[in-house]
Amino acid sequence: MTTLGIDIGCISLKAALVGEADDQALFGDLLAHHPDLFQTPAQGLTLVDGAPVLVTRYRRIKGSPAEAAETLLGALLEALPDGSISGARVTGSGGRLVAPAFEASFENEFKAIARGVAALHPGTQTIFEMGGETSKFIRLETSGDALCTGIVDYQTNGDCAAGTGSFMDQQASRLLYDIEDVGGIVLGAGKAASIAGRCSVFAKSDMIHAQQKGYEPPEVLRGLCDAVMRNFKGTIAKGKVVQPPVAFIGGVAANEGAVQSLREAFGLDEGQLFIPEYHASIGAIGAALLEADVERARDAAIRALDASRLPAADFPVTEPLSMERVVLLRDMAKPFDFGGNGDVIDAYMGIDIGSVSTNLVLIDDEGDVIKEIYTKTDARPVEVVSKGLADIRDEIGARINLLGVGTTGSGRELIGELTGADIVTDEITAHKTGADHIGRRIDKRCDTIFEIGGQDSKFISLQDGIVVDFAMNEACAAGTGSFLEEQAEKLGINIIDEFAELALSSPAPVRLGERCTVFMERDVMAYQQRGARREDLVAGLAFSIATNYLNRLVRERHVGDCIFFQGGTAYNDAVAAAFSQILG
Repeated sequence: MTTLGIDIGCISLKAALVGEADDQALFGDLLAHHPDLFQTPAQGLTLVDGAPVLVTRYRRIKGSPAEAAETLLGALLEALPDGSISGARVTGSGGRLVAPAFEASFENEFKAIARGVAALHPGTQTIFEMGGETSKFIRLETSGDALCTGIVDYQTNGDCAAGTGSFMDQQASRLLYDIEDVGGIVLGAGKAASIAGRCSVFAKSDMIHAQQKGYEPPEVLRGLCDAVMRNFKGTIAKGKVVQPPVAFIGGVAANEGAVQSLREAFGLDEGQLFIPEYHASIGAIGAALLEADVERARDAAIRALDASRLPAADFPVTEPLSMERVVLLRDMAKPFDFGGNGDVIDAYMGIDIGSVSTNLVLIDDEGDVIKEIYTKTDARPVEVVSKGLADIRDEIGARINLLGVGTTGSGRELIGELTGADIVTDEITAHKTGADHIGRRIDKRCDTIFEIGGQDSKFISLQDGIVVDFAMNEACAAGTGSFLEEQAEKLGINIIDEFAELALSSPAPVRLGERCTVFMERDVMAYQQRGARREDLVAGLAFSIATNYLNRLVRERHVGDCIFFQGGTAYNDAVAAAFSQILG
């Protein structure tokens, strides 16, 4: 009898097969002939009480848990002899959706993890688990018999992403590193930047500020690892008895830098805190073992996943997005004409250094745009601005006479010092001045500005070109561009063009509410696992960002008759459409 365990998380899918003692030859052949399907163990075929165990390779679900499970199950059924899987058990946050689709049992994650760790690493007293969306603390009561292992104490993270793998994944990506490479990079860092561990929003801002203070990316990443592990200790393991030996499992356990930070946070040495070989797949192994423990044969062998057996779901929806009331000023932009006489043109430069993007603009005496560069800051503001200046010099340096430079944005002081800027101005003034100038030129007198950048949002109310009211978001990323970007990445879509195209094609946007980014992220995952379509979720996110902005930032403030939507998020037509529909 071979049993199958599947662990479906928010980010990844893992599966394990557990056979009987006389299946060792069969499992050995499977391992030899399907190296792309199964993880190759360091010590040869893994045995639990003489029974062989095979673990599939780590797979990301790319926002489609049912589809990922169907693909993996199909590959397993093709590799195994017909009818050889006699039972299956599913665990993980996405397990309840998928289990009915191939008539499998569902198992609690804590129980599956405890069973897997006790079988593979008997004597373990404490388990730290850190996955993509969840973190767990588990204290085991060991009796020497894996079947009788009990859970003495446990804790999991609440509605906050601080201290989870997906947050670390996002931040590594912002610094242009693959999460798999972070561990080695962190180990080589000489010092750690100071990063807040309370909330992912604070941590993001701290990382940007650390970069602007001169910390190198490896030092920022080390500070991030320290912050996440301090958060784990201060929230999930707070007041708990941590009794070695401690097993650290979950996808984050592959990050050597995170492991180092965790040992330092708890004062544990290498003998006291260890990383199991199958750290990412313990839940799947435990689920397969629990199914084997039942010792009952099924009437029929496990079948391929049938999507028709997935539970139906009703979602709260809203009206489709429409661009009917949106005017795209970017369509009015025209290339600058230098003329053919070779004259040198007087020019002025503005540089806006934001947390996510950096913008360089050259204008002439009339305010016409000569040259514009919009690029990612990539947490390297000095390098990005230097490259932008070099590109401008190489392309049109001989045709312009630069008379002045102004800087704004979160990196304005640093870049202003390095470029010898004539003015270093706040973002409210810069946005107001730009919008008022453009409005006058196209005969649309702007009286309200909505600005949504990567890390922050602003509301500005104007009267006769003068700021009469303004507001900025506080320590909350709800209603900012970086959240949309991260969600798009998790859903496997490109934030540029594809996001808006998908959202505008949705006939029934899912109503996601207007809560903080962490809660929205969890809502998206929950709806996904219940079968919501990507285009409906993406359209729902566009509405959520707009609703969050209006209810959390604008509140009771006066919104005028001509709104200029500015910042990087204004490139997303779906968000502009959402604003226009909500406000009429």
